[in-house]
Amino acid sequence: MKLDIENIYRLYSEYIFKFIYGMVQNKAEAEDLLQDTFYKVMKADTTEIENMKGYLITIARNTVYDHWRKRKRIVELRPFKTRQRKRDMDLKLDIEREIKKLPPKLKEVLILREINQMDYKEIAESLNVEVGTVKSRLSRARKQLREAWRK
Repeated sequence: MKLDIENIYRLYSEYIFKFIYGMVQNKAEAEDLLQDTFYKVMKADTTEIENMKGYLITIARNTVYDHWRKRKRIVELRPFKTRQRKRDMDLKLDIEREIKKLPPKLKEVLILREINQMDYKEIAESLNVEVGTVKSRLSRARKQLREAWRK
């Protein structure tokens, strides 16, 4: 059964936006990439899609990677400079900055698990990797964040 693009958008746009925003950390870019993602879905034949959420994550992921390649985006690597207790907003910005520094493969798994609350199997299916790969990438992402926090 083919869902129309309006229903697909209504059901999944917020979920996909959270993923994209987590990857690019910029609201305007995330909104543009969300539209690009759904434009690609609109042009595609979705009649045989069994896992729409996984399909959309794959399209969004590829859209983000294409965007980075086109822009030749270089992630800034600034030292994490805090040892003192910060207010909640400052802490959130520091966490976002450290997440932004993660390699894309670690970042996407962390976002899908921690922000989108996907289980390991869903993440593995969405990214077309093994569950063990998801677990190891998530472990490495968390470890890098802990190490950055300790500095």
